[in-house]
Order: sequence, then C-alpha cells, then structure tokens
Amino acid sequence: MNIETPNPDPSAPNGRSTTELFRRMHDAVAQDVSAQKRLDLLTSVIAKHVESDVCSIYLRRPDDVLELYSTVGLNREAVHSTTLDWGEGLVGLVAKSHRPLVTDDAPHHPAFAYRPETGEDKLHSFLGVPLIRSGKSLGVLVLQNTTSRKYTDEEVEAVQAVAALLAEISASGELLSSEETAAVGEMLHRPERLRGYAIVSGVAIGRAVFLQPPAPKHKVFANDVSRESDRLDKAIEELRASVDDMLERNASLGGVSREVIETYRLFAYDRGWKDRLQAAVLSGLTAEAAVEQVKNENRARMLQARDSYLRERLHDLDDLAHRMLRLLSGEPRKNGNAYDECILVAQSMGPAELLEYDRDSLKGLVLGEVSATSHVAIVARALNIPMVTGVSEALERCEEGDELVVDGGAGELHIRPTSDVLETFVAKLEFQTERQAEFAKEKDLQARTRDGQDISIMMNAGLVLDIPHLHETGAKGVGLFRTELQFLIGSQLPSVSEQTAIYKEALLLADGKPIIFRTADIGGDKTADYMKHGNDVNPAMGWRGLRMAVDRPGMIRQQLRALLAAAAGRELRIMFPMVTLASEIDVARGFLSREIERAKRAGKTLPKDIKIGAMIETPAAAWRVGAIASKVDFLSVGGNDLAQFYFAADRDSERVQRRYDPLNPGFLEFLKHMVDRARAAKSPLSYCGEQATDPVTAAALIGIGIRELSMPATAIGPFRRLVRLINAEEISAWIDERLETPQESLRKEFTKFLTARGVELE
Repeated sequence: MNIETPNPDPSAPNGRSTTELFRRMHDAVAQDVSAQKRLDLLTSVIAKHVESDVCSIYLRRPDDVLELYSTVGLNREAVHSTTLDWGEGLVGLVAKSHRPLVTDDAPHHPAFAYRPETGEDKLHSFLGVPLIRSGKSLGVLVLQNTTSRKYTDEEVEAVQAVAALLAEISASGELLSSEETAAVGEMLHRPERLRGYAIVSGVAIGRAVFLQPPAPKHKVFANDVSRESDRLDKAIEELRASVDDMLERNASLGGVSREVIETYRLFAYDRGWKDRLQAAVLSGLTAEAAVEQVKNENRARMLQARDSYLRERLHDLDDLAHRMLRLLSGEPRKNGNAYDECILVAQSMGPAELLEYDRDSLKGLVLGEVSATSHVAIVARALNIPMVTGVSEALERCEEGDELVVDGGAGELHIRPTSDVLETFVAKLEFQTERQAEFAKEKDLQARTRDGQDISIMMNAGLVLDIPHLHETGAKGVGLFRTELQFLIGSQLPSVSEQTAIYKEALLLADGKPIIFRTADIGGDKTADYMKHGNDVNPAMGWRGLRMAVDRPGMIRQQLRALLAAAAGRELRIMFPMVTLASEIDVARGFLSREIERAKRAGKTLPKDIKIGAMIETPAAAWRVGAIASKVDFLSVGGNDLAQFYFAADRDSERVQRRYDPLNPGFLEFLKHMVDRARAAKSPLSYCGEQATDPVTAAALIGIGIRELSMPATAIGPFRRLVRLINAEEISAWIDERLETPQESLRKEFTKFLTARGVELE
C-alpha cells in the first residue's frame, strides 16, 4: 500500500497526494448513476490510489449490524450478504471502539471473525478506520494486503482523513439512497444516555445550547471550485482581522496572556495552514469541508505528539476552525436566550461566562472537564442550576436544539430522550419541587442532633440575588459572601460606590441576619480581562487572595472602604482569604485601621461593631491555627482548597481530584486536629467547603467536632433534616476508632453505618 499525506501544491507531479484522491472521490460521487454504483466507483478510486489488495466499506444499519456495502478485492457476491454484529470481528471492534486497528497478522488476532464467502483467506495485513460522525461510528473503511506488513503512522493518518470524508458524505445524502441516508440520520439522532459525575443535584429539562456552537451543516463537494476558493480567502481575511482586533482590544495584557494571544495570531497567519485549506478546496471540497478536513488532519497529527505544549495548541487550532466555519456560514454566535428553557453544553467555562446567561431560560449545565469544586461549579450550585460534568462526548453526540434531560443527582445526561423517559423525569422534577416545599415547611425547626447538639446552618452566597434564600431556607446568616464575582464579571474594576451599593443592598435584604463578607479572592486562576497578572505555573498556589492584597493594597483598601460605608450603623463581619501566616493578618488589619481613620476624618458613620475572620485554606494555616486565632474574632475552613493542598490534587482536574475523598482517615484526623486547636484558642470555627453538600461528608464533619457549617441554599433543607436524624456523639466515637486505619476512605463503611440508623442520605 502506498498513500501520501496532503501536498500543499495541488499541481505537484506527485499523483498520489491525498489532494488528488479527494479530487477523484469528488468525480466519483458526481456520477449520475445509482447509489450502489457511486459507492463502488468510490471504493475503486480509493483502492487504486492507495495500492491496496483490498478496499472495503462497511456501513452500519439501524439495527447496529455492519454490512459490507462495497469492495474491491473481496468476492463481489459478498456485498450486502456479509454482515457482522456490533463489536464482532476486527471490523466490529473498530466500529465499537471508535479507534483505528492495525495488524500484520489478521487471522491470528483474537478478535478475528472468518467469513468464507468473502474470500479473504490469503489476506494478512489489516487496517480498519471508523467512519465517525457526531461521535458515532457510521461504518468502517478497511484496507487489506496479502503480504504481512506494518502500516506506517503516516498511512494510518491519511486513511483517517479519507474515512472522515466518507462519514461526511454518508450523512450528507450525496452518496447513499434517500432511504439509506434517512437511516443514517436516524442513527445519528437516536436517544442516548451518558454517564458522568453528579455536581449539582436536581433535574433540568430543556434544549441544547452550545457555549461554542458546532459547525453548521454543509455540503462536502463543491459545485464551483472557483467560488469556494473565493469564499475561503474572504473568510481567512475576516478571521485574521478579528484576531488583530482581539489583540488591539487587549493591548494592556502582558506576560503569558499576551503570549497566548500572539501564538493564536501566528496560527491564523500561518502560511502552511492556509495552503492546506486552499489545496483541499482545489481538490473539489467546499470551503467548509476543507476547514473540517484540515482540522481533522491537524487533530490526528497533534494528538500523537509527545510534547504536551503541542498537544495543548490543538485547542487553538480547533478554535480557529470553529471561527472559520461560523464566518463561512454567516451565522452569529448563539447565546442562552435561544430557547425558553435551555441546557448549556460546553467543554469547560468560567464563572463569569455562566453569569452572562439569562437565568430565566438557563435550566441546566453540562460540562466536559471541570470538577465539583471548580469555580463554575460553585456558582452553578449557588444559582441552583443542575449540573453534570465528565461527559466530553456530549459535544459530539448532541446538536443544538436537541432535547436534553440533566439528572444532577445521578450524574446522567439523556440526549433526545424517548417519551417514556421524558415522562419519568417530568414526574421526578415535580417530586423535586414538592420535596423542596417540604423542606421549606421545616425551615423554622431547630437543627439539633438527637443527642442535643445544636448545629448552626449558614448559607453561601456570591450575588445579591442569593440573599432572599436566607429567609426561604431558615439559615442563620451568610457564612460566606464571595465578593470576587463582582470583580470578575465586569469590564473594569468596580468603583467604591458600585461596591458600596452591592454590599448595602445585601445587608438590607438580610434584614439583621449576619453576613460574612470575604474580601475578593482574586488572582491566580481568577482574573478578569482588565487585570494585569503574572504567569504562575500553579495559579491556585500563586499570587492570589490576601497575599496579593499584601503586595498591592490598592484594591483591598477600596473594598474595605466600601464595606465600612455599606455597614454604617450595623455590624460588619470581614473575612480574609488564603491566609498562610499570622503576620498577613497584621498587615490586613493595618489596611482596615487606615480606612477606619480615613472614614473618621471624613465624618462618616462607622459600623457599630467590626469582627475580623480568617479563612483557613492551607495546611500551613491549619497546622498553626492557634497563632492565627489569636489575631482574629472567628475562623472559617475553606474545605475545597484545604483538601486540594492536603492531597496535592488540583480541584479543577478530573484526573486527580476524584482520586481523593474528604472521608480519607488522614484528612479527617488533620481536620480534627485543627478543630481541637481552634477550640483550645476559644475561637469560633465554621466550615464552608462544598463538601458539606454531601450528606455523608457533612455527618462526618459534625462527628469531628464542627458545629457551624455554611453551604449553598439548595443543600440547607436536606442538611437540616440530616442533623435531626443523627447522634453526634455516636458518630464521633465511630470516627475516632478509625482515624488510625490504613483505609483510603471511610465512605462506604460510614454510609452503611448511617443507613442502618435510618439516616436519609438522598
């Protein structure tokens, strides 16, 4: 077999280039003959071009059987007679796995399935590549040789490019009969269920909306090559102009941020990229198909790269391709208002992007690669948006406008659900509403354990619109008001007056209930476009929170000034984030003292009382909590970051974050040590990590001595009911007996312990 990768120059003497193959495929598909004849012509073109003894195309039928539709080299009588079940044989394995399969001794491969009618007895080498469209295998392209040989990476890559084009043709209606094309469309739009990770509980039903929409549907082969070439040139010019504009609008960025955009610009102006696009168009493809083809070639090549930097650049190239496709289609980018009830689908996103969507229409969130403690998850939980993550394939499996069901409790996504499945979830949604109504009736009940331990329930908030939930849930107050969201969603730093208005409104809505305002925990991985930030390799452990404020006091002093003004005549509680050393509290108190003196000189009314707190998020602070407690009025455990640093597991990384459980005996012992030290220092201590939303973890936290927890509003009702069902001393004794065990997690055993005592955990 001999096949070469694309040649940028379509007039080159090398007649074996992939560009030439695409041109010949175009001519075959354009023939005015029967669908079967067109497919046979196409198979013959591929076989001749790659110099393979056998070239076969298997297509998937609606019953998931793979049928031999066309072949050169096998017995012609086998066409439409030879079939393989899904996953059967080498062909079935390729289709099921969605991955190419290469072997130089096919008959001895453990998955080999012999079909005597095909006459493939003497064939040894096998290369099978799936025809992937919308994340589904539509069939398999097979090349075989009588000699025993290894196919090179370049050959596999080139055949993948051909297979990708075949998949597009199969779905476009340009190859198969109308009935067969309809069958392919039916397969692409079957109901599907994807399993991911439960992040925010609840059920959401709506239509799919993409943060970055996939490419609009388009034809594969061009009717007018000259016109397609002109369209491509125009789109490239518009793309480059938009990238230049992006650089100009972000001229203030420096360091790594500037380098990222500059690198993106280099890709847009890359001559080789443009040449490959033009060569694909001159081979007979539409401009859209050319962009898709070159994107697939880049993807196949860069995914094999060992250099992690090169693999990361794949995102830049994909984004360029998506921008090009939108320019070619002339369609504007859609937003969350496209449907009255929508489910936002994205690979990843930040909290600011989420806040830009209309809350009335946004019902659910499906993300590919963020963790339960990521900032977007925290905001989604605060806004009570059911969320599932770990389902990257959702971006390929569904299309904009598809009906989706998000089951945030089970971590499931249903795409195009059947009527009976939809009815089930409609009923579940109604039950969810009824259950929340039950919790609302219990909001005035005391959160007291069976053995008489009172637990104080506080609420987390990040927006003024969260505050009314205080009264709906019966929470004692706001244990954590994340002020950084106001800094992240705007185009510039919020002024003192703007901040004052927000904090004052929050205090008014709280109606006398306390609010703990955490000063802006920004920097590191939480920055806005207007901020100048460095290039920390590990942003979570970098220049952020209080350590940024110590070095650059201008921002925190303005915020403290706004807080003092908003709380005039009221009690003010301020908490500093990311405290590592006790000396940092001294610096922060110094900033506050200067703002108090400034307000006095201006004749301003001060708060009637000011209490200062520290957030314990690092092992260093937890271990020396007594020293920090001596300098503040209260302490709060930031469980998300504390667990991240304890386990050295990035809270935003699915690969490592889920390997570690807060019910690890070592982590529980570490927390208990901190609780005991804080109690010895007579300092009030609360826990506001997102782990408290899990009832099993929450029960364990009470067991190690925590008596105040702050959590999202949606978790308060279930937590109050949990508290009233448990015996704190009994749990404490159970945990104490197991803190020295070598187990990685007490979760399974502790769950059984709670369930056996009638504790409701759902």
